[in-house]
Amino acid sequence: MPAPRELERLGGLFDSISERSKPFLDECSKTKFLAVSDYSSATSEYMKLVTKALSEDGLGLSKKSDCQSSLSNVQSALESKRLDKGLLQALEDLRATYLESMVKPAFKTYLHEDSLTKTDIEKVYMNALKIDGLIEVIQFLNRVRRLR
Repeated sequence: MPAPRELERLGGLFDSISERSKPFLDECSKTKFLAVSDYSSATSEYMKLVTKALSEDGLGLSKKSDCQSSLSNVQSALESKRLDKGLLQALEDLRATYLESMVKPAFKTYLHEDSLTKTDIEKVYMNALKIDGLIEVIQFLNRVRRLR
């Protein structure tokens, strides 16, 4: 069980992330809503959202990062301009790799040491939320496409 100090740090972190993630999650919701009435425009908006959210600068990945290969797979899938299982699988692989190589170590460091700032851990966690949001949107778009 985490110590009270650790729980307090996590509580503050999650409050901050809730506020900061709202604009991105709103964009995801708008894209899903748009898919019901204008699927083509929704796919175009989704591609912009993915490109913006997963830029190397946006994720803060170094060239040595374990995530580079997964990110390259997502970028290759995006080049096909098809929202298919290949893109979904690439995003899911990126999420798994990002969680293992970035999020878990960052949280552990944040809880047990003071070497990682709140801003650093917020960025890592926010990126994980973005990846999850992108996966949720593409799953929704694929369901809408099947119903059309």
